Amino acid sequence: MLSELKRIAIFNKVVEYGSFTAAGESLGIAKSKVSEQVSLLESHLNVRLLHRSTRKVSLTTEGQAFYQYTNGLLPLAEDALRAVQHLSNDVAGVIRIGTTIDVGSYILSPLISTFSESYPNVLFDIQLDDGLQDPVATQLDVLIRMGELTSCSMIGRELMPFEIGIYASKKYLASAALLRKLEDLEQHPWVALTLLNLPQDKVTLINPKGVRCDIKTRPKHICNAPIGAMSMVQQGMGIGLIANFLADEINDPNLVRLFPDYYLSDNTMNILYPSRHHLAPRVRLFIDYLIEKIRA
Repeated sequence: MLSELKRIAIFNKVVEYGSFTAAGESLGIAKSKVSEQVSLLESHLNVRLLHRSTRKVSLTTEGQAFYQYTNGLLPLAEDALRAVQHLSNDVAGVIRIGTTIDVGSYILSPLISTFSESYPNVLFDIQLDDGLQDPVATQLDVLIRMGELTSCSMIGRELMPFEIGIYASKKYLASAALLRKLEDLEQHPWVALTLLNLPQDKVTLINPKGVRCDIKTRPKHICNAPIGAMSMVQQGMGIGLIANFLADEINDPNLVRLFPDYYLSDNTMNILYPSRHHLAPRVRLFIDYLIEKIRA
């Protein structure tokens, strides 16, 4: 289809300029290429469109009818292209983003604020949900999630690695049994985060040297949201797993990281979007901005 459209455009130029040579000069291609494309169009239509002579070309009856139909379409197509290109140059419109409550509140919001100062015509629709989000059903432009990138219909790029560490509050530690070694964690009550999709009775910790240690846990309280689980740990309700970026953002002096050399395997924060191609300029610009700022 695209080849035929290109050939129709060349044919119209030949009619407009009255010769293959002049049409070729206006299009920046050789006369022979112009003649070839018109011939291919005629073969496709199985009809002769032009009478050819050494000095000029003229329309056949079929060529006249074809030209009348197609000549009006090209200016409309050119107008449509210019209109879209004009919109592409203006960074404006809505960006719909889906992410978790903790990332949206503590990572995304400050970055959106500074982006909006530079691009005031961009509007944000933020959908915060600690559960799974369907980007198609919710018409999301961008999705920010935790964990390994898995095969799906969206393109994924890593924003940053992070650790999930072990935390407790000073209030809890003041009255709890001493924690001298990792195995002592098994004697303490835990606040379990169900969204980690981990067994509720065991966690596997690792250190930078690759040393692994399985710890049996005794969940006393359960929460399905990272911020909720962290709040329960802050209140002294037990030991819990908290992402280091969230603990750093909260910066609560009452919150203590236990055995800081150990963490719950490697994790990544990722940005996902439907396709690398045909992204709206505002979405592409925001994705690049987000990656640059978070990785800085």
